[in-house]
Amino acid sequence: MKSGNEKNEGKPELFIDNERFDWDSESITGEQLRELGAIPDDVDVFWKRPGQPDQEVQRDSEINLAAHPAPERFFTQAVGSQAG
Repeated sequence: MKSGNEKNEGKPELFIDNERFDWDSESITGEQLRELGAIPDDVDVFWKRPGQPDQEVQRDSEINLAAHPAPERFFTQAVGSQAG
């Protein structure tokens, strides 16, 4: 039996607004990301990549979750608002 702190082997993990999710595939589309995080249409999704500018995730974007050893991180922001 797995403890709550044990990593779910074989499934990439990702974070949406600091909430952890496991995913069954090595890639995820923007549409699947929106469904997973129950993200409404009036909210933009951004991919936070260390050392690079944040990248907006479009519905047809495909992200390789296995490309890096650390979990991928995404955040949301209301359409038209500015960070900071």
